[in-house]
Amino acid sequence: MSRISLYPALFLSTFMKKTMVRPFFLVVLLSAGALFSSAQIQVSKEPRHHNVFENAWVRILDVHIPPGDTSLIHKHSTPSVFMVLSTTKTGSQVITEPEKANFSDERVWFEGFYTKPRIHRVWNSDTTEFHVVDMELPNKDLQPIDPPMEMKALKLLFDEKPVRGYRLTLPAQETVRLPKRKAPILVAGLSNPGGSVTIQDKSFVKKGDFLFVKAGEEINFSNKGDGEQSFAVFELK
Repeated sequence: MSRISLYPALFLSTFMKKTMVRPFFLVVLLSAGALFSSAQIQVSKEPRHHNVFENAWVRILDVHIPPGDTSLIHKHSTPSVFMVLSTTKTGSQVITEPEKANFSDERVWFEGFYTKPRIHRVWNSDTTEFHVVDMELPNKDLQPIDPPMEMKALKLLFDEKPVRGYRLTLPAQETVRLPKRKAPILVAGLSNPGGSVTIQDKSFVKKGDFLFVKAGEEINFSNKGDGEQSFAVFELK
C-alpha cells in the first residue's frame, strides 16, 4: 500500500478511538479517502482511455464508455485537444476543475491545464456508446511555426501555445491540397466516410481515424464519395 493511501486509514483509526463515529459519517470519510487515493490515476492510465498512438508531439487516447458504464476517477494535467465523436447523454463527477476551456467549436476544443488539473469521472447515461478522443500534447520544446493557413476549405478553431486547430470541410467528389508546413500535422476524421476518402495513401473509414504527417510534407485529401466529409487538422508546435 502506498504512503498516500495510508493517510486516510491512519486518520480514521485515530479519529474512531477518540470519538463516537456515526455510521453515516464513517461512510463519508471512507468515501473521501477512496476518492483521494483513486484521483492519482493519470488519464493515460484509465482503462477506458486506450493509447492508440504516441510520439514526441501527441498521445492519442481513444475513449469508449459503453451504456451504463463509468470511468475511474482520473486526472487531466497535460495540454489536450478533445474531439467528441458521438451524440451521447453523459454525466460527470468533478473533484477539481481547471480554468475555462476554449470552446470555439462545440465538438472540438483545447484545454491547457496550465495552473490546475481536472480530476473527475465520467459515466454514460445513454443507450449508445460514448466515444471521444483525448489528444494530449506532451511536447515542451515548442517551436515557431508558419502563420495560419487561409483556405476556403479550412476554418480556424483555435491558436494556442502548443497547437493550432482547424476544421477542414471536404465536399463530395473534390480534392484539397495543404501546402508544406514547418510544423508536423495531425489529421483526425470527424465524420464517417466509409472508405471514400483518402489522405496521402491512407483510407479513412470512420470517425476517429487519424494520420500523423511529418513537417515539410504536402497533404492531399481526396473525397470520391457522394457526401461532404469533415476533419480536424492540427498544426503541432
